[in-house]
Amino acid sequence: MGDYVKALIETQVIGAFRVALTMPLEHVLDRIKTYKQSKQGITYVQSYMDIKGARGMIGLYDGFSPSFLRNMVKQYYRWPMMIFIPQILNEHIHNQSINKIITGASIGLFESCIITPFERLKTLKMTSMSTGFGYFKYITFESIYVGFRIQTTRQVVSWTNYLYWDHKVRYALKADPGQPLSLVNSLIASSLSSILNILAVHPFDTIKTLVQMEGNQNFKNLSLFEGFKIVYKNYGISGLYAGWQARIIAYFCQALLTTPTIDYLERNYGISKSKKQQ
Repeated sequence: MGDYVKALIETQVIGAFRVALTMPLEHVLDRIKTYKQSKQGITYVQSYMDIKGARGMIGLYDGFSPSFLRNMVKQYYRWPMMIFIPQILNEHIHNQSINKIITGASIGLFESCIITPFERLKTLKMTSMSTGFGYFKYITFESIYVGFRIQTTRQVVSWTNYLYWDHKVRYALKADPGQPLSLVNSLIASSLSSILNILAVHPFDTIKTLVQMEGNQNFKNLSLFEGFKIVYKNYGISGLYAGWQARIIAYFCQALLTTPTIDYLERNYGISKSKKQQ
């Protein structure tokens, strides 16, 4: 029991530290990325000038409050779930890749119920240039959970993809499951997991933005497939991947801390502590 309590405390401290360290840069990148997704076809320079022209430099931090709260809340469950669900599954399913996929799907389904309101408010603020914007008028159940289905799909795809490839890459780089990752191998694993996750997740993220944004009448009631069709027809692949450059920088910053952290926690509390990697 002592190990579990220690692990829970460590995960909260590590998670809070990651948020505090990366949020200032991550939010600016997310702000520009989200606005670019909502205004399909514009450049990064245009995105920056639109935001700065309408809101000044402070506009780069529009949506910071719900984004910060979302990231802090996530730290309370994501790390324990990442570590302990595979450990429990390992007693019944001995294929670690399948365990990681089940874990990712479980976290994604749970997480979407928690973070959809924060994502909705963040996206509304980031895609509105109104100086009188207020959050309270959107805090109704009907409005706050707009985009829940696409948010759920995005989270499941993101988590299953990340945990699967993170697991494969990290253990491919180690001679022994109990061996810590070197700095070079951490950089390699972080880079590969970032690229693979962006490739899989970013089109879903783009549709999520279009569904949750201010002035979303054209997308609000569309299915995911219909959203993909419209964006692809009008803007091609580049439309589905709008803002990917900003996202991959932010994701790499996250993975740079997440990859060695999950490796440390698995070695001390998770599957690689008691089971040889398959």
